[in-house]
Amino acid sequence: MNKACVINNGIKRYLVALALAATPAFAQESGGAEKPSLLLWQTLNFLILAVLLGWLVVKQGGPLLASRSKEITEGLAAGEKAKAQADARAAEVQAKLGNLEKEIGALRTSAREEREREADRIRRDTQAEIARIHYQAEMEIESAGKQARLDVQRAAASLAIDLAEKKVRARMSPDVQSALLETFLKELTGEAIRPHTSLG
Repeated sequence: MNKACVINNGIKRYLVALALAATPAFAQESGGAEKPSLLLWQTLNFLILAVLLGWLVVKQGGPLLASRSKEITEGLAAGEKAKAQADARAAEVQAKLGNLEKEIGALRTSAREEREREADRIRRDTQAEIARIHYQAEMEIESAGKQARLDVQRAAASLAIDLAEKKVRARMSPDVQSALLETFLKELTGEAIRPHTSLG
């Protein structure tokens, strides 16, 4: 049970007590002819009731009003604090929204620069690859040319040997052949005998 309920219950008890205290005076009023003393009692009862009510208001209402005033003041202070926090959050959000455009612009610029750098890198890599392929193709063409020249030279040499052999065979008669053979054998035997004679 909170403080306000306790105070309200206390005020109710005092009002009931005052009503009970005022009952005899009103009972006497209805009992016969009006007397001057009855007016005095009524006035006295009214004054007692007014004093008691004033005392109750000062005694119980003052703290109640002070407590309620304090609650209202605290509520207002809390409301002001919440409003200040909400204003601060709103200002922060507004600042973030203001910076958002700058951040988006910076991101766009960064993305564009990155895209240009990547395109430039791809272009350089492509040019380097084209140059490498071109060089490799030239080397292969040159190697194939050399191989073709060698093949042509071999074929030409083979043909030349074949033609020379045919010409030599065509010119060679059996007498020329036997003369050449004798000369060859003499040279061979002369070479074989010479080292033995030098040893003696």
